[in-house]
Amino acid sequence: MSDNKVLVLDDEELILELVKDILTVFGFCVKTAVDGIQAVELFRRAWEKGEPFDLVILDMTLPGELDGVATLENIRAIDPDVKAIISSGYTGEDIMSNPRKYGFDAAVSKPYSVSVLHQVIQGLVDDAHS
Repeated sequence: MSDNKVLVLDDEELILELVKDILTVFGFCVKTAVDGIQAVELFRRAWEKGEPFDLVILDMTLPGELDGVATLENIRAIDPDVKAIISSGYTGEDIMSNPRKYGFDAAVSKPYSVSVLHQVIQGLVDDAHS
């Protein structure tokens, strides 16, 4: 089992619950946020308590003042080394084919494939601990 902590940001509750359930089955400790402000605050609190997230999965398109890219900029100001995945249903976007150009380590398209999601996350987490 893993003790890796993952923060998932999506404005759709159904997606949050689905991803949380999937990742929990794989042994990850998962927290969720519905907007960028909440995600940054959860990340900051965990960091300050000495219990940082190992990975964040951020939806690209969000309501409010922080989209996925802006949320990551705020999170990286707290922890420049956190692993980050951008998530979107808009697969034609440049960010999905070039996530590193925007500060992300990987991209995962929606709707999620459980095996692809797990493979990408496990690869990033393993890479961070090697």
